[in-house]
Amino acid sequence: MPEIVLEHLEHGHAQELYEIIEDNREYLVGWIQCVESINSAEDIRLFIEAELFRYTQLKPPYFTIKCDEEICGLIAFRSLDKNNKIGTISYWLSKAFTGKGIASQAVKKLITIGFEEFSLNKIQISCASNNLKSRAIPERLGFTYEATLRQCEWLNSTYVDHAIYTMLATEYYSAQNPLYSSRVPATSRSRLDPASTDNDT
Repeated sequence: MPEIVLEHLEHGHAQELYEIIEDNREYLVGWIQCVESINSAEDIRLFIEAELFRYTQLKPPYFTIKCDEEICGLIAFRSLDKNNKIGTISYWLSKAFTGKGIASQAVKKLITIGFEEFSLNKIQISCASNNLKSRAIPERLGFTYEATLRQCEWLNSTYVDHAIYTMLATEYYSAQNPLYSSRVPATSRSRLDPASTDNDT
């Protein structure tokens, strides 16, 4: 299985990301709503600019997924409920890098960041219910299937259902240490303290 790293999204990634999206447009448009609105590297640059501004407002960062120094996708906590400490992970990979365990590695790394750095209590992954490869990732990583939300996204000219998977902090820490008690280690103040900023959805 190839080793991957998560690297903070930066302005310098714009051209490479645009080329990846162009090369994978037909594949990605079936699963990612915003692809149709991306028509130039400038569109990516503006997206990166917006995400970097969000980061200055104590919002969680976007990461590029890199394999052998090559960008192959993006991952982030795209939705965050700071009051209840719930983060929702979204991710995508270029087609050539699917089926190699890369997405699972990336999600696993972001789970660690979410629970250990951001002190989240719950992490959620929402997948199109017919995207079986994407659904296999949370299932493989020990998430619990909670529900299917019916026709919750307009995607590729049709409404699609979403399968919702979740993991709790207690489950994460218990998996790391079988002797772990039922109480998550308290932190005096996390980077995403609800007192510092409003919910970001």
